[in-house]
Amino acid sequence: METKINSIKTQHNKKAKSTSQTRAARVFLKGDDLFACSRCGTCLSICPIYKNTLNEGFAPRGKLSLIEAVVNGKIGFTDKLSEKIYTCTMCNLCTTECPSGVKVSELFRAVREDLIENSKYPEVLDYLKDKIEKAYNITFDTNQGRLDWLKQVPDTDINDYVKPTADVVYFVGCVSSFSPRSFSIPRAIVKILKKADVDFTLLGEDEWCCGFPLLSSGMKEEVGALAMHNIEKVIEKKAKILLTSCPSCFHTWKHEYESLTGKKIPFEILHISQYLLNLVNAEKIKPGKLDVRVTYHDPCDLGRNSGVFEQPRQLLKSIPGVELVEMQTSKKQANCCGGGGNIESLNQALSAKIADSRAGEIIDTKAEIAVSACQQCERTLATALKKRKGDTDYKIKVMDVSEILLESLEG
Repeated sequence: METKINSIKTQHNKKAKSTSQTRAARVFLKGDDLFACSRCGTCLSICPIYKNTLNEGFAPRGKLSLIEAVVNGKIGFTDKLSEKIYTCTMCNLCTTECPSGVKVSELFRAVREDLIENSKYPEVLDYLKDKIEKAYNITFDTNQGRLDWLKQVPDTDINDYVKPTADVVYFVGCVSSFSPRSFSIPRAIVKILKKADVDFTLLGEDEWCCGFPLLSSGMKEEVGALAMHNIEKVIEKKAKILLTSCPSCFHTWKHEYESLTGKKIPFEILHISQYLLNLVNAEKIKPGKLDVRVTYHDPCDLGRNSGVFEQPRQLLKSIPGVELVEMQTSKKQANCCGGGGNIESLNQALSAKIADSRAGEIIDTKAEIAVSACQQCERTLATALKKRKGDTDYKIKVMDVSEILLESLEG
């Protein structure tokens, strides 16, 4: 198993090594953006990390000052610098709202790559890297459990879900494949695809982690082998469309894979919310009535980082009886759920505080259901709302867009 991935990695890295940048070059190439920061402090009012720590060393402005000190040779790559750079949800709100147009998230990713090369990164990332390189997932020591979530679907025949070829491949993702809390999402999706008579298949054990956890951690070189494998497996299925329900998988496939591999992807990549809306518009499925007030949470990697805002909302509005109310912050300005950037594994308490803030916005809408389009967002928000159950006289349910659509279809 290890020999196979190392062989792919060696082939992928031949070109990368010839064009690789030195540590110093990477920092200086980002210099224009770095020195464009006016230190105005706009980021302080929106950064979820700063708002929940009030420590400017963790704010984008403070981090940029530290990075500038590195560029000027005043400090080196220290453990304290590493802690600050990795204490980030990677929500990208600072980049979106920066009046100077600084690409803050790109700078942080570049610095994370430097910290990896200098061995100044959280030890938990070594565990993550080891899991993915040996087992091709973020959770278990084997990839054989990729389809365990199917076991509780009635009358399941594995041959109906893993076929030699199909028009559509559903890329489930590590969390939904291995976390029981998220099993309901892929189950809902395959039920809907069946109802719509879609010719689809799963990859099963041939599905490898998309590489996003490594990419966001600064371990860029390790992702190429994963990307090449996944692309080749979808091509083997002769698929015309690749579906993902995880926004991070979607973003990685859609915006990273071609540049990482130098390979043109010959099929369309869609998030499940986009595809399900297409099915509704084509009258392949007809939602039933649900008299319920809902609010929608924009996942950072789907909304702000990938530009998908309207399709999930249109899908909700296609369900008769659904009243959609927006939170105080939404779309490009939507606050993070607290589950991004690997921060939950690095600082669980801080992640929970950020989630609690977002839960407050949900409660303010008086919605009965909080809907998202991300398994991580669903889990963090459900946990946060459970802790605040005394703040309302009713229970707020948290669902994925696919789950609420299935509920309307099953009536």
